[in-house]
Amino acid sequence: MPKETNKEKILIALIETSSIREAAKKSGIGEATVYRYLQDKDFLAEYRNARRQTVESAIAQLQNASGEAVETLKSNLHCENPAIAVRASQIILDFAFRGLETTDILLRLEEIENEHRKQIEEAAKPNNRKRF
Repeated sequence: MPKETNKEKILIALIETSSIREAAKKSGIGEATVYRYLQDKDFLAEYRNARRQTVESAIAQLQNASGEAVETLKSNLHCENPAIAVRASQIILDFAFRGLETTDILLRLEEIENEHRKQIEEAAKPNNRKRF
């Protein structure tokens, strides 16, 4: 197995820790060096991509557990403790409404993007002098 480069050590440490100081300590590389790496466009892009992948992985795990979470909430709708039943109901309704709002917003955004695209296409026609 090949030895990790300083760049890889820093990248891993930045993902696994919550501060640059901690990342420097964990990677065994000076804090100033970590800051220098973060000034490099390519390294910063790689770091942001790695962070994004980490978050996407966490989201996938949450999505995988969501079915079980819904079943737990549903089972607590009929439990003997009224406070738990009410709270489960609130959570279910809250997320149902949020899902509906998100769907509505995405639909509206898609309509706006389509209209904007049509305007750009119309403005790009040779006989149209309209500019944006």
